Amino acid sequence: MTSIITNNAATVALATLRSINNDLNTTNDRVSTGKKINGAADGAAYWNISTTLTSDNGALGAVKDAINLDLSSVKTSSTGIDQVLNALQTIKEALVSAKSSSTDRASYQKDIAAALSDIESASNSAVVNDSNWLSVDSSAAGYNAEKSLLANFSRNDGVVSVGTADLDTGAFTLYDAKTSGTSTGSSSTIDKAVTLVATTASTDADLTVTVATAAGSLKGFMDTEYTLSGTIDGATVTETLSISDIDISELTGSKADLAKIDSYMKLIDATMAGIRSGAVALGTTETRLESQQSFAQSLIDINTSSIGSLIDADMEEESTKLKALQTQQQLAVQSLSIANSSTSNIMTLFR
Repeated sequence: MTSIITNNAATVALATLRSINNDLNTTNDRVSTGKKINGAADGAAYWNISTTLTSDNGALGAVKDAINLDLSSVKTSSTGIDQVLNALQTIKEALVSAKSSSTDRASYQKDIAAALSDIESASNSAVVNDSNWLSVDSSAAGYNAEKSLLANFSRNDGVVSVGTADLDTGAFTLYDAKTSGTSTGSSSTIDKAVTLVATTASTDADLTVTVATAAGSLKGFMDTEYTLSGTIDGATVTETLSISDIDISELTGSKADLAKIDSYMKLIDATMAGIRSGAVALGTTETRLESQQSFAQSLIDINTSSIGSLIDADMEEESTKLKALQTQQQLAVQSLSIANSSTSNIMTLFR
């Protein structure tokens, strides 16, 4: 029976066309965006997981950037310390040569002065992001030798946390501009250096080395003041100086002056040992930060891959589906046209 009120064939054809158009729109969205999940409506569970992973990737990227900045500070300080140790070695060698009875100590003092200038220059230049760990002012507001370096990011049971690596820069500080008060930095390394250079004055050629300042106000390796004292050939010898004050240009071949040179050598040797000991922490921190930086990048790559597996569209499949749906759409339009034309045939009966 043909009805001019209800055209069932056209209704079915129209419903089919609507369904095909909906599928075609969905496929078009996937082809244009490259994603099969573009919002919560496309798959709430997958969308929720992917947005969480995307957020974590953003945090991991920030962690990576922060680690890179801290790593730059660590590497800069390490480079500065390497230069300082080389300059101290130059001073040590000059002092050894100055022990000779027929040497020109004024010439060796020029080498020492140049090396001391290099040390100061390297310390002052070790700056990253307005921060210098080798040349400091521990009396400045907010100063803290204990640096908390961003190291990692983690999510456990839905709780986000950021891990840090602590570094005591006081263990390798070279200069401290503070004029009074006590330092908030570490004095353990300098105490160790003082212990190394201290002697017992068992012979008349030895000078006892002690720290000239109170233990609580110790400064950097290069500006901590030491007191050399002893009795040489019945005469009392006392001198207060820092490594930066060493000057052998006026020294003679007397026992007292040669004892001073010996003490300078001990100070330099102990200072190098103390700085190397402090630099170990830098090296360990550098290795840890590089490892964490690499791990953070690995996590980003894993998350990116996971996100892709959840929401990325299979472009080969979608392009094939797009072609099929376009063909189906054309056929559905033809079917609807045929279904609509059946009612027009009724008009011939009334002619």
